[in-house]
This record gives sequence, C-alpha cells and structure tokens, in this order.
Amino acid sequence: MIRSVTRSDAAAVVALAVACELFGPEESGIVETMLEDYFAGREAEGHTCVVDDVDGELLAVAYCEPVTATDRTWELTMIGVRRDRHRQGRGAALLRHVEDDLRSRDQRLLLVETSALPAFDRARAFYLACGYSEEARVRDYFEDGDDMVLFRKALRT
Repeated sequence: MIRSVTRSDAAAVVALAVACELFGPEESGIVETMLEDYFAGREAEGHTCVVDDVDGELLAVAYCEPVTATDRTWELTMIGVRRDRHRQGRGAALLRHVEDDLRSRDQRLLLVETSALPAFDRARAFYLACGYSEEARVRDYFEDGDDMVLFRKALRT
C-alpha cells in the first residue's frame, strides 16, 4: 500500500534509504534531517514523502519537493526500492503515485537528477521507461568524472 510517511516510519525510512544505496551509511544524517524538516513544516509547504508499506514493512520510499522560484516545478529528490523487491513494478507504481498527486494539485513539471556513472545505468533506464526524457548533463557535477543527468517529465498534457 502506498501511503504518506509518518513520524513512526522515520527510522525505517533512513534504514531503507541506506539499504537502497541512495545514501551511504555515513550519509544517513541527510535522510534524518530531510525527515525532521518534513515533519517540522515542509509537509505543509507541499513536500511529499510516500512509502510502499506491505504488512508494516517498508519496501520503497519516494520524496519530492517544489523547486524554489519556479512555476509549479518539482524535483524528485529520493526514490528507492529494497533490492529484494526490484523488478516487481514497485518503483514505477510509487513514481506514478507521486506524479498523480502532483497532477491533482495542478503542478506542471517533475525533474530528476541522477549520476551518469555506469552504476546508475539501471536508474537512468528506469526513468526513460517511465516516460522521462533526458534534458541535460552537467559535467563533473557530483565530482570529477561523475556527471549529473537531468531527466524531465511534463505533468500536464
């Protein structure tokens, strides 16, 4: 079941983000801070954090937020599915849920940044399969030799 994250999910979301290799163990504080900010008011500003919960076990997470100083443009800042649940359509269903929520609020554009490294080939293929187009590349964005690939999807047709 895809649902909004709750405060009681916070530790499980952090563990899931690390297990999905969205963040390294030494970066878990980034996710903790993101969730603290979410519950401290970012949710009221429109930020969205949803999880895929099966019998109380979190299998996937997605987080998106509005891009400052734009007209209804959003950024997907985190999406991940537990490795043992890959290739079951959970990521695509979670992403569709986020997109549908944004559409219901008359938002217009969703952006996703990812790495150009070979380790992210599957992630880039996932976004393409979900109807995103590669919009731009920024050389050496994350670090020397690690370009950022920007994907884009219009939410209004």
